[in-house]
Amino acid sequence: MAIYAMSDLHIALDNPEKTMEVFGLGWKDYMTRIKEECQIVGPDDIFLMPGDLSWITYLEKSQKDFKFINELPGKKLIVRGNHDYWWGTAKKMQEQMASMGYDTITVLRNNAYVCEEAVISGTRSWKRIEDDDTTAEDVKIHNREVERIKLCLKAIEEADPEHKKPHIFMLHFPPLSKTGGSTDISELIEGSNLVDICLYGHLHGRAHSQIFEGERSGVKYFCVAADYRKYRPFQVL
Repeated sequence: MAIYAMSDLHIALDNPEKTMEVFGLGWKDYMTRIKEECQIVGPDDIFLMPGDLSWITYLEKSQKDFKFINELPGKKLIVRGNHDYWWGTAKKMQEQMASMGYDTITVLRNNAYVCEEAVISGTRSWKRIEDDDTTAEDVKIHNREVERIKLCLKAIEEADPEHKKPHIFMLHFPPLSKTGGSTDISELIEGSNLVDICLYGHLHGRAHSQIFEGERSGVKYFCVAADYRKYRPFQVL
């Protein structure tokens, strides 16, 4: 069994007016390309999806988007993105998905998922408080997300206290600065000594220049935004 990852699918079958194709040729036919490129994932593989999956507003009203995601190969583990307006409590979402027949999707929120190959957790995070356009509300949300990250790290430690397996942490927002420098988020992750691989998305187009991939303080960082990966899932393990 392998572990793959890709974020920012931005599926817009239920809301065609939200298609990402308006952002240029790089997004042309992106939903078709996602379906084709995802065939590298095996039916028993783990497929990590760190946010911005669908443009729907209410999960129960999805007729096509989540059917599309559910039918992609592999067992999907999802965390929230900033455009996942349909997101609710983990319990409610899991119950809704079960009732709608979406049986390949598992919600991660303040918990850890243990499989044969790894221990996996994740949360949305938020924009960097160092950014010039940060508001008081942004700081409030950011601080709340810091607490969620701490809960996720605690869940990882409880799931594998002896660190016998690789620990994978998913964030939607990038954990590092625009130049790849430290932030309070990266310091929290690296200082925990609990994370081996950190995956993130959110960055598109010109913002790809802000992507950092490499190792810092024992943590390997990878961006898995769909357009950055040319819609081909990144093999994590």
